Amino acid sequence: MADDLVTAVKEANDIVAVVGEYVALHKRGRVYKGLCPFHDDHTPSLDVDPGRQRFRCWACGKFGDVFTFVQEKERLDFREALELLARRANIPLRRASSHPDTGSRTRMLDAMAWAEECYHRCLMQSAEAEKARQYLADRRLTPDTIERYRLGYAPRSWDWLSRAARQRGVPTDLLVTLGLLGRREEDGSTYDRFRERVMFPIRDGRGRTVGFGGRILPSASATGTAPKYYNSADTPLFTKSEHLYGLDQARAAAATAGYLAVVEGYTDVLMAHQLGVLPVVATLGTALNDRHLVQLRRLVPRVVLVFDADAGGARGIDSALHLFVSQDVELAIATLPAGLDPCDYLEQYGADAFRSVVESARDALDFMLDRALAGDRPDRIEQRREAVEQVLRVLALVPNRASAATRMKCELAVTRLSQRCGIRPETIWQRLAELRRQQRTAHRPANTTKPSEPVRTAPADPAERLLLEVLLAEPGLVARVRGHLNEEEIAHPGLRRLLTELYQDAAAGREPNVDQLRLRLSDKPKLAEYVVRLQAAGEAIPRRGECLGELIEEFERRRRASGAEEIRHRLQSAPSDGPPPAELLRRLQEQPPPSGRPRWRGNDVRTQTLPTD
Repeated sequence: MADDLVTAVKEANDIVAVVGEYVALHKRGRVYKGLCPFHDDHTPSLDVDPGRQRFRCWACGKFGDVFTFVQEKERLDFREALELLARRANIPLRRASSHPDTGSRTRMLDAMAWAEECYHRCLMQSAEAEKARQYLADRRLTPDTIERYRLGYAPRSWDWLSRAARQRGVPTDLLVTLGLLGRREEDGSTYDRFRERVMFPIRDGRGRTVGFGGRILPSASATGTAPKYYNSADTPLFTKSEHLYGLDQARAAAATAGYLAVVEGYTDVLMAHQLGVLPVVATLGTALNDRHLVQLRRLVPRVVLVFDADAGGARGIDSALHLFVSQDVELAIATLPAGLDPCDYLEQYGADAFRSVVESARDALDFMLDRALAGDRPDRIEQRREAVEQVLRVLALVPNRASAATRMKCELAVTRLSQRCGIRPETIWQRLAELRRQQRTAHRPANTTKPSEPVRTAPADPAERLLLEVLLAEPGLVARVRGHLNEEEIAHPGLRRLLTELYQDAAAGREPNVDQLRLRLSDKPKLAEYVVRLQAAGEAIPRRGECLGELIEEFERRRRASGAEEIRHRLQSAPSDGPPPAELLRRLQEQPPPSGRPRWRGNDVRTQTLPTD
C-alpha cells in the first residue's frame, strides 16, 4: 500500500470531525474538549488538538492520532482502521487478495450493507411484500421515511437470503457470525433467521448498519407462536443492550435541543422523525441501562424517558432512579395518556404537543415520589414511610466512592425527601446508612471477571528510547544513524523491531513513514499503538539533529566500554604465574574511562517500561 495513500486517508479525516462523531466536543481555546469514551468520564478529560491532529485523555492516559482513536473505539487493528477511514473519506483502497479474513470488521459491515439492500429491494419490488407495504402504510409511514431509513422485508422462505448470498458470493459463515443465518446442528445446513418480518436496520452512531430488528407481520403464519419483535443476536458488530435505534439521525438535532427522548418502538422513532421531532431514539427491547447512558451523556446533558400512563408506573421506574443518581446526566420522565404509545400520540396530537410533553418532563426522583405518594390513603404516615423507603433502597445502591456530582445528587435527593415527606434529614441519612450496610452484607458477588491478557512489556534503556523518539519524529535522520549503529545493539525487543523497520525503509530508498510502519506492525498491535507516543515525545525534543549526534557518541562510548570489559575479563583469565599479555594491556590503556552519566543533555533519562509486542 503506497505511502501517499495512507497519508491521503489521514489527511482526509480531520481528527476533530472523526472524534466528534462519537463524542460531543466543545472548543476551548486552541483545542476541543469532551467526555472521554474510553473510561467512565465525569468531567471533560479528553482534549482533541486540531493543529497536531492528536487526542489525549488526561484521566486515563489514552493518546494518539485519528488512526489510534478509531482503533481503540472500534477495536480494530491498524489496517482495519485505515480501511474504515478510507471508506469514510470515499478513498478507494486496493484490497489485497492475501487478506481473505471473513472476520474483519470491514467485511462484516459490507455484508450488513448488502443484506440491508436485499431486504429493502424486496420490500419495494416483491409482490410477496405487499402485506408489509400495507402494514407500513397503516402505520402512516411515508415512502420518504421508508427510503431514508431503508426499511425492508424478509420473505417467508427459509433460505431466501442464503440463496442470495450464494449467488453474490457472500460467505455463509460470515452471515452466520452476523446472526442473519442460523445453522442446523443435525446436518450443518443454514436457514434464514428473519422470515415474514418487516426489517428495521439498526445503525451505529456513524450511520453504519450493524444489526436488524424484525417485526412479524400480523398476517404471518407464525403469528402467535413467534415473538412480535426479533432483534439480531449479539455479534462482533452489535450488542442489543448498548445500541439505540435512530441515534445516527438524532444526534445532530440532540446537540441543538440539549436532550434526547428515549421511547420503546421503532415506529415511535420513525413517526417522531417523520414529523420533525428528531431528538428521539429507542432502546432495543431492553430497559435503559448504564451503558446506554454512558453514550447519551457524551452527547446531551438531559435524557427523557417517554412512557405511556399504563406502563409508566411499572416499567423501569426504580432502575431509572438508580440511573439518575449514579450517572452525571439529568434524567427525566414524561408520560402520555393511557393507551397511547408515542407513535399514536404523534399521529393524533402532532409534533408540537409531543415536544411539549417531552420538554415538561419531571426529573426521575420527583416522578417516583409523585407515584409513591399518589392517592389519598387513610394511612398517610405509612404511605410516606414506604415512599421514603422505596427511594432510599435505590440510593443505597450508589457506590461509596461515587463522583462528587453523584454524591451531590444523593444529598439533594435526601433534602427533597425530607421536604416532601416531613422527615428530618438526619433520620433519612441514618436509614440510608442502615440500608447500605444491609446491601453490602447481603450482596457480595463473586468476582467472575476474567483478567485481560497482560500486555508484554520490558524496561527500555533511556538512550534506546530517546533514539527511537528522535527518528520517529524526524525520519530523515535514519540514514545518518544507519552507518553508526547496528540494530542488534538495541536491547529492548520492541525498540529493536522499530529500528529494524526504519533501516529497511532506508535501505530500500524510501523515507521512513510512521503510518506505514504502524501498518507493517499488525502482528504487534500494542507496539504499533505506542509508536504514536514515541513520535510525539520526539517532536517535543529541540535540536533533534544535535541530540542524535550525542546519542551516536553515547552508543560508541558503550561499545568501547564493552570492549574494555572484555579485555579485563581476558586479562583476569590469564595464568596468574605469568605476565599479562602486553597487547591486551596496551589496548586496555587506550580505552577511555567509563562515564556513569549520559552524554546528552536536557532530556528525560528515566528508564520506562514499553510494550515489546
